[in-house]
Amino acid sequence: MFNFLKPKPTQTELEILNLKKELENCRFLINRNDTLFNMSTDENLIASQIYERESLRWQYCYLLSQLKEKENTRLQRTEVRIGE
Repeated sequence: MFNFLKPKPTQTELEILNLKKELENCRFLINRNDTLFNMSTDENLIASQIYERESLRWQYCYLLSQLKEKENTRLQRTEVRIGE
């Protein structure tokens, strides 16, 4: 049998995986917030859900921009290795 070893992931690749997990968790929290918002009847609770939703959406945008930046960095490093 062949024993192919996978190369150890780089620091950037590990950061990308971590960001993807954080994005997935943030999406879950946004969906949960939407469900709670739709079930709420108390004005204060509704206001709280609105602020939480906005906070989660800003967090999601931040994580997404970080992920794009890391992926661009990884692609640039790959291009440099190929061009060497």
